[in-house]
Amino acid sequence: VAPTQEELDESLSLSLRYERNQILSQEVDPIVTNPLRWAELTEVKQAEWTQYRTDLLNLPDQVGFPNTVTWPTKPS
Repeated sequence: VAPTQEELDESLSLSLRYERNQILSQEVDPIVTNPLRWAELTEVKQAEWTQYRTDLLNLPDQVGFPNTVTWPTKPS
């Protein structure tokens, strides 16, 4: 029996959330949660990282999720 669209969407949703969580734990949180690294950033860069983290957390709230996803751009 082939999976239903609902089952496919749930599987894709879990996969995207896993990918998002990996980005948060490996790329974002080491900067955002480290007071020394955070203090080295300008206020503009801190705002960019804060917005990036928020956008990642809000990924499942995007219209069309999980079939249409726009990944936020990581600050440089």
